[in-house]
Formats: sequence, structure tokens, C-alpha cells
Amino acid sequence: MVASSIFQVAQSAISNPDVQEMVKKLSEYGLGICMPHMHDSTGNFAPLPPGIVSFESDLQVSFHKACEVSDSPAVAWRWDDDKQTVVPCSKCDVGRWHCIPNQA
Repeated sequence: MVASSIFQVAQSAISNPDVQEMVKKLSEYGLGICMPHMHDSTGNFAPLPPGIVSFESDLQVSFHKACEVSDSPAVAWRWDDDKQTVVPCSKCDVGRWHCIPNQA
């Protein structure tokens, strides 16, 4: 899919009644919805390649092979057509989270 169109498709889909119903159901489990993506060298949206996850650590996002950050918990998932299962697309390094009083 062309990079600029992934954003357009996602933005259009979010108002679809079927998608709204899926989001409502996901919310019962504390889950939401996201658009797995990265940015190209010009800053435009680009699809997140299969096997790659976004990784947040110390408030910085980087991109890694999923196996490189296998010890970190997943915080977002997507469908993998090749594997026919749900796979992580975003992970966080919770060991580096710091609690800041009075901030949510």
C-alpha cells in the first residue's frame, strides 16, 4: 500500500460503523486501536514492515526486529496474514519507566 494512503484508509475506516463496534468491544478489555506505522526520510507515514516493531524506551521511539526486543511487553498488536495470527507491532521498555508524582 502506498505510504500516504495508509493514513487515508485508517482515517476513513475509523468512522465506519463496523470499526466503531470493534473499538467499543476492544474497550471492554482496556484496548484501543492504532495504525502501525513508521515515518520515511521525509517524515511521511510509511507502513510498518512485517517482523518490525516500534519500541519505546526513555520516551524515545525506535524500530527493531521483534526478536531483538522479545523480553519487552507488547502494547499494540496487528494481524499477520502470513502467520494467520495476531503479532506485536509495538513494545515498551517498562524497566525504564519512571513514576512522576501527580502526573497521569
